[in-house]
Amino acid sequence: MKNEAIEDSALRCLFWKDEILQVLYWMHGEGMGSEISLPQMLPFLNTSYQNLEYHLHKIMNAGLLLALEKKGITHYKFSESGMKEGGRQFSEAFKGMQKAGHGECGPDCEFCYGTDGVKLENCVHNCDNSH
Repeated sequence: MKNEAIEDSALRCLFWKDEILQVLYWMHGEGMGSEISLPQMLPFLNTSYQNLEYHLHKIMNAGLLLALEKKGITHYKFSESGMKEGGRQFSEAFKGMQKAGHGECGPDCEFCYGTDGVKLENCVHNCDNSH
């Protein structure tokens, strides 16, 4: 009998792999730790405990995560290849949001520099002229 709370279709497995790796990568980058338990992840993912547990095991079996026990609670951390994949997934998902702030633009800013790399007179970010 299949557990309805588990999303195990191929498409949902890909979705959850990407989501989980991105959340773990973000949590690591925000200083929340490099060894994260399922209950620590759960508030950041819109799923059930059982579904998250199922997908964490799949990701671990794929070699992207390692499991370790701390005081009877399983914690997950990236393997070397998992860290690379998590970073790639995170970067891809948030590519459009990872732009510099006002005054921090470089020659690749489409709003402040022309295709020739020369700063536009109507630069919208008030960039420093030192670029």
